[in-house]
Amino acid sequence: MSGAAKPASKSLPGRITPVWLTALALSPGAGAAGPAEGSPSAAYTTPAERREAGTSHRLTDWLTASALLESERQRQWTRGGSDEERSTEEGQTTTAQWALLAFADGPVQAEWVLEYETGTDKPTLDEAVVSLADDDWEIAVGRQYTPLGQYLSHFPTGPMLEFGETRVEGVALGLALSDRLELTLMRHAGRARPAGDSRWSLDWAAGLEAEVGRGWSVGTSYQSDLADALDGLPDEVRHRYRRRVSAAAAFVRWRSQRVDASAEWLGALRPFAELAPALDRPSAWNLEFAHFVDPRFFWAARLEGSHDLADVPRRRWGVSASWLPTRWLGISVEFLQGRIRGEAPDDGETAPEARVRQFGIRLSLTP
Repeated sequence: MSGAAKPASKSLPGRITPVWLTALALSPGAGAAGPAEGSPSAAYTTPAERREAGTSHRLTDWLTASALLESERQRQWTRGGSDEERSTEEGQTTTAQWALLAFADGPVQAEWVLEYETGTDKPTLDEAVVSLADDDWEIAVGRQYTPLGQYLSHFPTGPMLEFGETRVEGVALGLALSDRLELTLMRHAGRARPAGDSRWSLDWAAGLEAEVGRGWSVGTSYQSDLADALDGLPDEVRHRYRRRVSAAAAFVRWRSQRVDASAEWLGALRPFAELAPALDRPSAWNLEFAHFVDPRFFWAARLEGSHDLADVPRRRWGVSASWLPTRWLGISVEFLQGRIRGEAPDDGETAPEARVRQFGIRLSLTP
């Protein structure tokens, strides 16, 4: 739970902002501040905030709509590894997102987020949630994301710990335990199932976040089945598994008027029985520092690492910069460099590493 106000007209003092609905009103005219006072209003730092991006347009007295269009282009250079070859890859992806929010002024709300990405056959229903809220509690039913992880980042490319992001159908309850402490509990239908069991499994997740003063916030979360995650895990555990593997995450964040610094970790709590020892207990961590130079420009630096994740760097660092030339256009550039460990030779020698460099640019349009 990020503690930011949900972009709805009903924002009461002390009202809970659960993690599955929490977001910043990101584009100019949406009426909320960015991650810190004085920071660019179009910047979002979590996947949840991105799903709420876009200027809100009132269609009727009870229905508002928003849209986000993003185009990303990346070029990646790989050198070294077991074959000592050099390779270059280029790719471009365009993503369109549409969101509808109904009955924003009342205790009952309904929200839909539809997303389409080039290279896919059809749009994806990213979220479809009906919620009932009071001053210090909120209950949400439908397709939504579990509270496992925050995935804090100011880069166009998300951190490696996003392998744990999980979207499911379920029921979530958010409770404001105090003005500074919020709890999320969720029961959901699992995507993965035990081997030999044809029924859907019922899993659960929980998240706890606290504001500790002077710009500091901390949080932790848990999920009973990591195999429910959207991607990032081998196919052997995404559909059938011999035993359930739970996951946990934690973060620490400090924000001031010009600075946003965070540290986050997410990982499996025990090995997957189906996987080889080199890939059986995935985890990742991410350190980021962002400096907001003025309301239209900021830069960020990242250092991250992974363990037991296939085809991703063991260590990676990078820098990025974002600029808002107009109220509806954002431009971000990034450079990332890391090392990926190859397959170990049969003679027991250390596995060779390949150096991977990546340059990317993202254009964001919020009409």
